[in-house]
Amino acid sequence: MFRLGYLSLEQDALVERLYWSNCSLLLRRLREADPDPLPPEYHDLEERLTDQYLCDFSVFQSVLDHWAIGQAFPIMPLERLAERPDRRAMLVDLTCDSDGKVSEYVSSNDDKSFLELHALRPGEPYYLGFFLMGAYQDIMGDAHNLFGRVSEVHVYADREEDGNFWIEKTIPGIKVQEMLAQVQYFPNDLERRMNELVKEKIEAGHIRPKRGMQILEQYVACFQQETYYDTRIPATVTVK
Repeated sequence: MFRLGYLSLEQDALVERLYWSNCSLLLRRLREADPDPLPPEYHDLEERLTDQYLCDFSVFQSVLDHWAIGQAFPIMPLERLAERPDRRAMLVDLTCDSDGKVSEYVSSNDDKSFLELHALRPGEPYYLGFFLMGAYQDIMGDAHNLFGRVSEVHVYADREEDGNFWIEKTIPGIKVQEMLAQVQYFPNDLERRMNELVKEKIEAGHIRPKRGMQILEQYVACFQQETYYDTRIPATVTVK
């Protein structure tokens, strides 16, 4: 009805919300009832209600063999290991198309199409570990999606060290300005063009000079950041 123009966008959103709410309620009631045998609708509901966890990485960059040949890599949460996972999840990335997802997992479950994870908590980071990928994944991924090289840590096992390991070296990931330069977008030129644009907006009265300088400073500061999201960096830059 929405496609035919009989429902507004708000009504369509409400119908969709009611649908998924009812699906969640039905699945919860079925789990509580624990019928034997399980009705076929139970498995259908579980599949439909698998969550999509949006992750800060690129499948093509970091786990290229999964996308190309279906190689399954062990993946597990690094947080809340003393808690039993309570969500069925599929991992999806930040790329611009629907292929950027992990669709098969190393699991003891018969169904390998989902990963058991914890429910997310607002404002709390949730880290996942991808294992047994090998250095060649990073090499083959190259600069796909402009993510570039990830940060690396060289860790060695040693019984005589605290925790039985020691960290030899930490190699930071590639910076935004380095990644842009590889595709012929140079920071000096970008800064000059943004400076001219901000100046035009100030002279036209669209923004105040102080706000224009804040925008320019925030834009330039991004060049020194790594390509992956960093929660330690504030959302805005304060100009003193």
